[in-house]
Amino acid sequence: MWSVLTESLTAWWPETVLASGALAVLVAGAWTRRSQPALTLAWITLAVAAVGLWRAPVTPSSGVFFGMIVCDPFAYAVRWLALGATALVLLLVMGSREVEAAIRGEYYGLLLLLSVGLMLMAEANHLLTAYLAMELVSLSSYALAGFLTDVRAAEGSLKYLLFGALASAIMLFGMSLLFGLTGTLSFPQLARSLAELPAAAQRAAIMAATFMVVGLGYKISLVPFHLWTPDVYEGAPVPVAALFSVGPKAAGLALFVRAMEALAPAGTALLPLLLTLTIVTMTLGNLLALVQTNVKRLLAYSTIGQVGYLMIGLVVHSSAGREALLVYLVAYLFMNVGAFACVTAVVNDSGSESLDAFRGLARRSPGLALCCAIFLLSLAGLPPMLGFFGKFLLFGAALQAGHSWLALAGILNSAIALYYYVNIIRQMYLLAPQHTAPVDEPLPLRLAIAVCVVATLAVGVLPGTLLQAVRAAATVHLL
Repeated sequence: MWSVLTESLTAWWPETVLASGALAVLVAGAWTRRSQPALTLAWITLAVAAVGLWRAPVTPSSGVFFGMIVCDPFAYAVRWLALGATALVLLLVMGSREVEAAIRGEYYGLLLLLSVGLMLMAEANHLLTAYLAMELVSLSSYALAGFLTDVRAAEGSLKYLLFGALASAIMLFGMSLLFGLTGTLSFPQLARSLAELPAAAQRAAIMAATFMVVGLGYKISLVPFHLWTPDVYEGAPVPVAALFSVGPKAAGLALFVRAMEALAPAGTALLPLLLTLTIVTMTLGNLLALVQTNVKRLLAYSTIGQVGYLMIGLVVHSSAGREALLVYLVAYLFMNVGAFACVTAVVNDSGSESLDAFRGLARRSPGLALCCAIFLLSLAGLPPMLGFFGKFLLFGAALQAGHSWLALAGILNSAIALYYYVNIIRQMYLLAPQHTAPVDEPLPLRLAIAVCVVATLAVGVLPGTLLQAVRAAATVHLL
């Protein structure tokens, strides 16, 4: 038993470091109102966790903590995504003026706790582990969304809590049905037991799988479980909205993939429903983004549309689909966090979240406007950006699986999205600025934008290394 625990802690060392560091950061934030000690501890924690993850064994042949967790290559890739998203968002918080210095210690600690939950979601090999991971992410998110003393923040956080409680209750009911049908909560045993169920019990299993889709769909903002998203993004600080747009989506999709593998005997019957929701999600998200004048709400609906593209990698149910999903998640991390970093700089400067705040940005800060344009064009899927390469793989996987109409829907929605992305570029380059003073960009924001620009352009032009790494991580193991 002790040897199993020792091996498990070795594989799960990064999460252990993050959890311990998060508690230390929270204590430091409560002990002193100065943010610097908590910030230093947060960066040390992330650095040690990154070293631990680099050295952690990738063990698809054996589970961790008695099979509750699996540290396979697929989980390994998503763990790096979660860690990278946390580091970039930490830079955004450092450069943002929305979060007061007196409460930043608590903010840093909650960010680290949320990162632990994201990693655990990607590694879950048991329904109980999956539920605990989702609740850890949700509870941290509720607090982060409602930290600001603002009516919009309170409203968004309350909606987030209410929708989250409802989705969790529905998902728990689905889990109880699965346990009643199979007598197990373990993903590998669920897959075996569901395949052996009689025809009458299969209908109950399909209902249970549907309830699981509700819980996971809420986490990734899948239509029609997306209603909380624009209000939460509008009320939360820009860096927190950036984290919500990337971290929970990547981890939620990873858990979705793993759950659909475990529920495959019942999940196959849900394929038409998932295909329909994929198209509805990308279409509704992009159409509603067209009429937004608040940039955070626009990016919220853009996120919903992007989730529709990402779902293609899940619903085609193939190795090529999972490869495309991972590639686009990497692209989405850099181009979306980069876009939010540019929004942070503009909000710092103008105090406004309106699209009008971007008027004439190219004349005031040409470098910032150029970087923002690169991120927006990558989100739209134009070459040679990384976003184009990710969409190319996603649509190719759909064609390879025989879903040509799914690929066509993705292409048409990309054309729709191009309009509102280019509209922001038009504001920056073709309209006169309200004043001529350059935008003040703090060093952390500059660093975050630089990292995202280099990744978006360099990996987009030379994607071979990324594709090679992703191919090794595209296989999902149920131990």
